Amino acid sequence: MKKSEREDTLEYVLSPRLTGNTRCEIEGIKGIPVYNGNIIKIDFGKYCVSFFGDGLYIRAFSSEGATVEGTIVSMEFCENG
Repeated sequence: MKKSEREDTLEYVLSPRLTGNTRCEIEGIKGIPVYNGNIIKIDFGKYCVSFFGDGLYIRAFSSEGATVEGTIVSMEFCENG
């Protein structure tokens, strides 16, 4: 099944930029519904991404995006209801 241009664009916007397993830059944030040292969940509206690990925190946050740092063990992408 061929993806639409919109789906390709959406995947690009939701593509986090990882630097090793200790830093991830993300853009297009709508909110942060879960935030603690082990889980950070970022809301993008229709989609979300959860970071799992140890000592997680948000180094920088702005209207454009955020930088998650700590020991990132895994990430999970999902659709919001």
